[in-house]
Amino acid sequence: MKTYRRLIILSLVCMVISSCAIAQADAKEQVDIEMVNKIKAEAMDNSSAMDNLNYIADVYGPRVTGSPQYYEAAKWAKNRLQEWGLESKLDDYPTDLRGWHYESYSVQMTEPTFMTINALPYIWSNGTNGVIESEIVLVDPEDITALKKLKGKLKDKIIVSPNNESLDDISIKPFSEEQLLKASESNLANDPEGLDNSGIKPLADYLRAKKEQRTKVPNEADEVHQFLIDQGVAAVVVASNHGLGVVSANTLPYNAIGDIKPVPHFSIAKDQHKRILTLVEKGYLPKLKLHLNATFNTEKKYHVNILGEIRGVDPNLKDEVVMVGAHFDSKVGGTGAADNGAGSATIMEAVRILKAIGVKPRRTIRIALWDGEEEGLQGSLGYLKKYVGDIVEGTYEEEQSKISVYFNMDQNGHDLRGIFTQGNKKIRPIFDAYLKPFHEYGAATTTIQNACCTDHLGFDALEIPAFEWIYDPLYYFSHQLHVNTDTSDLVKETSMKRNAAIVAGFIYHAAMRNEMMPRK
Repeated sequence: MKTYRRLIILSLVCMVISSCAIAQADAKEQVDIEMVNKIKAEAMDNSSAMDNLNYIADVYGPRVTGSPQYYEAAKWAKNRLQEWGLESKLDDYPTDLRGWHYESYSVQMTEPTFMTINALPYIWSNGTNGVIESEIVLVDPEDITALKKLKGKLKDKIIVSPNNESLDDISIKPFSEEQLLKASESNLANDPEGLDNSGIKPLADYLRAKKEQRTKVPNEADEVHQFLIDQGVAAVVVASNHGLGVVSANTLPYNAIGDIKPVPHFSIAKDQHKRILTLVEKGYLPKLKLHLNATFNTEKKYHVNILGEIRGVDPNLKDEVVMVGAHFDSKVGGTGAADNGAGSATIMEAVRILKAIGVKPRRTIRIALWDGEEEGLQGSLGYLKKYVGDIVEGTYEEEQSKISVYFNMDQNGHDLRGIFTQGNKKIRPIFDAYLKPFHEYGAATTTIQNACCTDHLGFDALEIPAFEWIYDPLYYFSHQLHVNTDTSDLVKETSMKRNAAIVAGFIYHAAMRNEMMPRK
């Protein structure tokens, strides 16, 4: 009898354990492996990712916000999304941004010998009104005290900065397994040793400070630039803060309608700038010849985001939205290929894949290509204020409750290695499940850490789950980020194919799951 009772108890225990195991299995995030395989096959066999990039960067780049090049690229992207079967439109947003573009520029040294100089104009610089040739004046163009000592002596002169600082070595390696493991084990969202500038402050604080700054009396930088204008300075030339032959793409802080138009500014190759300084040290007085044909515009039509949708089909979920976004504008350097043509091309490819394999999402999938990220996230913040909520005021529109998740891609054309969860602990096991089929691509890391300084921050500030990916850095910080060498030659097609498959997999599963993504 005791043996019989033991058998009954053992059987009941086994039934309980079995039931628990089934419950645990059911509780795990569901991943459709058959669909993932279809996504991978389409991504590898029929990719349009590099073709997208060739148009975005090589045909239309660079794409400075508010420029005709940006607007033409935006129209192309809208039409391509429509060709793939998405509903698509250009969508304006509230902004006081003006536009700027150049038709031509050049910088040369003509004395004591000739040298063609590798240069880039600063965005928001005024033009030169023709060719200028002048002896240089060596003075720090940011030091108002030093400049005032030369008052009355700077008219039609070209100022050359004396600063040419040595550079620290920049790593051009992929993330090591040790770095990725350390990130995955981190328990700090704002980790000082994070993979991507994790020490970020609340976006609302930044926006308030920025608003206050624009209403205050002019600061020292304003005084400097007005002084240069008043003194009739012909141009300002500074050394690039990158390595040999790599020229920094810089921006002046006057992007709004009604702002001053600063004198022409140029960044030139560090090694050529050093040669000019050496000539001065040896007693020579170099002469430079330059021009900049630049145009400002205030046409609102140039400031648009590009939106596209695959409509949801579930009667109960179709009004909820899974969003994927990337900024479409660029700096003036190169063609804006890695930053952020590759990101834009990749997410366009992700939605193309889903459309091509016949996905019928339960939720609506929305792609957004943002304007004005390089000028302070202007396009995405404008979209949010128009449709979702006011970050500074802390008020929400109805759409705030409808956006399940936002995935951002501000990438570099290298391998995607995982995802930052922005301190959202609840989402981590979900993303672990979504990444598992892509471990073969080297994408296996989820981290609690924050990613900084791009378009997901506005969504996160409005309490919407919003995320950025982990990418191998390689030569992004040395040869791609805001420099003249940011061209499509440095973007890897294999990486774009893999990255598009991963993004498509995440979008698909987020659109098909029973519940919205958990919020922080």
